[in-house]
Amino acid sequence: MAEIKFRNEQDGSEFEMTHPKAARVLADVQTWAQRNQYEHVVFWRDEEDAHKFWVQLGEHRLNYWIHDSTFTEGKHETVEMQLDYARGAQRRSAAGYEKFDK
Repeated sequence: MAEIKFRNEQDGSEFEMTHPKAARVLADVQTWAQRNQYEHVVFWRDEEDAHKFWVQLGEHRLNYWIHDSTFTEGKHETVEMQLDYARGAQRRSAAGYEKFDK
């Protein structure tokens, strides 16, 4: 089973996503991570904008973020697409194209 975590960028401390609408989204993240063979997925809360969660897939922190409303508004129908985009950013980085991403 994949491990899903939320952390604060400021100090690395872990916190729980306890919003009632987040449960379905987290279940979809879990399913996506297992299907794509990621042992863990971490969402890092931006130090300057608490609404941004930067995505880490496996050991790779990415230049890709997901808005907190994905979890707080229960947007489970879009989270898999967003994680697919994050995985694409990971592949671009591995191929050396991250310098072109803003």
